[in-house]
Amino acid sequence: MEFAVKILLTVCLFPMAGALAGCAGVNADVSARGALPDAGQRTVVYRLARTPAEAQATSNPPYDALLRDGLAKRGFVEGGPEKAVYVVSVAWSTRPADVGVAQGDCAPACEPAAGPSFPWFGRPYVHTLTLRFFALPGGAEAYRVSVAKHDRDANAQAALPYLVAGALAQLPYASGVSGAGAPQWRVKLREAGAGGEGSAGALPEVISVKAAAPAQ
Repeated sequence: MEFAVKILLTVCLFPMAGALAGCAGVNADVSARGALPDAGQRTVVYRLARTPAEAQATSNPPYDALLRDGLAKRGFVEGGPEKAVYVVSVAWSTRPADVGVAQGDCAPACEPAAGPSFPWFGRPYVHTLTLRFFALPGGAEAYRVSVAKHDRDANAQAALPYLVAGALAQLPYASGVSGAGAPQWRVKLREAGAGGEGSAGALPEVISVKAAAPAQ
């Protein structure tokens, strides 16, 4: 009986060890299209588009400070309508991973095939964020980047720092790494300050950005 219990514990520890190993780095799946030709070349003025609900809220959306700070570090400065070159819209959501939703730009790159589900680890969730840059004065969409993070935490706000960091890890993604363009990417991240320096309130650190082959 004791031997059987030891075998059962060993079998149960294998998936748990795999889950804990994933804590060393957090993956975000990214899909992008379009271009921002002036990104990185000069200071770019933008303004954030607000949904009616956000405009009426008494506080800023939870992504607000993270996104503003992240864009500022990449040369984007928020300004009034008379100076803005782009209008940036934001859409984000959290849903159970077993509830399918068609994500035009994000499928299938941001919806990888689900692995084995172990109910004792909790229900799997997918968190998504989409940024859209509309060029002014015409208003045509110039660039779009969508990010997805999969985990077993229903807390949408806990995923937001990773989603924002993934979206901005390379701006714009459509230009590619070293001139090699790719529509889909895998970004590996870790908690801010995990490398040894304290970074309270900062975006997660980017470990790597790699082009991903589109799913067939």
